Amino acid sequence: MFRVCRAVGVVVVLVLAGLSTGIAAPAWACGCGAYIPSQQGASVVDERALIAWDGSREDILMALRVTGSSDSAAWVMPVPSAAQVSLGEAEAFTELGRLTAPRIEYRDSWWPTFDWLTAGGPSEGALAGSPPGAGVNVLDHQRIGPFDVTRLAAHDATALAKWLTDNGFPQPDGIDANLAPYVADQWETVAVKLAPAADGESLTGDLQPLRLSFASDRVIYPMRLSRSASTPQTVDLYVLAEHRMDPTSLPVTGNAPTLEFAGRIEGTDVSPALADFVSDGAFLTRWNNVILEPEMIDGDYIFAQADADTAYQRVVYRTRNRGDLTGLTLLVLVGCFGIGLTVLLVRRSANRGGLAS
Repeated sequence: MFRVCRAVGVVVVLVLAGLSTGIAAPAWACGCGAYIPSQQGASVVDERALIAWDGSREDILMALRVTGSSDSAAWVMPVPSAAQVSLGEAEAFTELGRLTAPRIEYRDSWWPTFDWLTAGGPSEGALAGSPPGAGVNVLDHQRIGPFDVTRLAAHDATALAKWLTDNGFPQPDGIDANLAPYVADQWETVAVKLAPAADGESLTGDLQPLRLSFASDRVIYPMRLSRSASTPQTVDLYVLAEHRMDPTSLPVTGNAPTLEFAGRIEGTDVSPALADFVSDGAFLTRWNNVILEPEMIDGDYIFAQADADTAYQRVVYRTRNRGDLTGLTLLVLVGCFGIGLTVLLVRRSANRGGLAS
């Protein structure tokens, strides 16, 4: 069951029929591929994916956050077997963020500071932390909320790319070559168009998550379509399975993701939006990856059970500034020393005056 910032091997490839020819297509920007809005200035600023796997079936819950606005958009996603598509709950990602949040540890700094002289108090700072297209079969078409979803099967990547173009999915450079490995493996393609829920509205902000469920004997997150992206890609994957899941294959050789969290969770401890994925318990692993050169992508993420269910939680250190107390104490000591020195000098001066008389 897949999960990630970037919506599972999903490739946001496309959109919009009706793009004016005098306007250049917006740059692709999204970890799983490309988001092409009908207006310039709109882009995906956050894409998250939850991958849940029970050993034989994979669920992928993906959500997009869009900046700017557009009248329409779309993405294309290859999956290894027939997918059931439905709407998901955004609250699931709120819960995942809570579960995987870093632990905060505080460190006290006693180096003297005097901020209280001007700011009035101590401070705290962070330190780090079968339509047109021969060879293409339309398996299903349905409208789900703001999504217009079509499931496709193809025997030829060029024919599949042509079908997408003929049906309002502009063909980015190299999409046929990027689709070829999935077509060769007889994967299905889920082509999704997004449109506002009501006339006159636009696509902006947090879009409702989409859930795909399909049979799979391994945890795989397709990434080859992201090769056409023109900007660095960030992939944020939450993987739920019986055990901790570590990557065994990467989109870019040598560019390993960073472990953000690993730990066991129980269905009774999470909200209903996430409980459906957790059931009687599961191990949650979160991985984050930045791909600076998308053209280097030549594979997918594949996850397998780790040697041990080793737990991990990232730690963020914050500094509590105690220097104002040290500074105040230092000033008091200096003041006392000054007063004592003044008294001593006065007494010495008085004694000398008495001797002189």
